[in-house]
Amino acid sequence: MAKLQIYLPDGAQPVHDLPDERLTVGRLADNGLHLDDPSVSSHHAELHFEDGVWHLHDLDSTNGTFVNGEKVTDAVLRHADEVRFGAIETVFSSEEEQPDQPPPESAAVTAEAARASARPATFVSSSPIAKDQRSKDPVAAILIGSAVVAILVFAAAAFLIMQMAVPA
Repeated sequence: MAKLQIYLPDGAQPVHDLPDERLTVGRLADNGLHLDDPSVSSHHAELHFEDGVWHLHDLDSTNGTFVNGEKVTDAVLRHADEVRFGAIETVFSSEEEQPDQPPPESAAVTAEAARASARPATFVSSSPIAKDQRSKDPVAAILIGSAVVAILVFAAAAFLIMQMAVPA
């Protein structure tokens, strides 16, 4: 029977037995494998067994599905593959014989510093804290500052007049 060893942020490492047909993975409780983590989408991915092999299909998740460090939309899983749903790491294990498959081709990766960064047009914040939408108006700040200074000058003048009016 195929299994997923799950490595949770709290240090727990549960093992989930995979059923013989389909299994959905996601943050909502209606998934066959419920991963309650903000990096996991509501319905993140689907695993299904077909023609003697396990297939993994990403369900357009926000943070992606990765197999052995590479982002995938569809993949055939092999024994000991490292599968990541968002930030949740798992390891796939299977006792079934799988047909000989060549390892996935990996291109040489060179790291390069980004020259520019921009938020994707389709980005949606999932933060529960709303962003402060008030704009900062420099004219209003100057008016408020002037009003505070005028009040202080008036208070100082009133104090000085009161001091001069008191007989010594």
